[in-house]
Amino acid sequence: MAIAVVVPLSLLLYSNNRITDAKETLRADIGTLRSDIRRLEEKIQSHFEHMEMRLRLHELEHHGKKTE
Repeated sequence: MAIAVVVPLSLLLYSNNRITDAKETLRADIGTLRSDIRRLEEKIQSHFEHMEMRLRLHELEHHGKKTE
């Protein structure tokens, strides 16, 4: 009877430990992805600002328009 209680409990503990490890791994991966997304957003914003500046310069050089 003791085996009937001990085996399921030990399997449950083992399963819980594996779930905890998986959650910690996922949290770390999510943190890395968030950091990567922030860097990409900053890069896109920088590129957008650069292209906006080039457009304004183009307008000034070729169309005589004033920028705001």
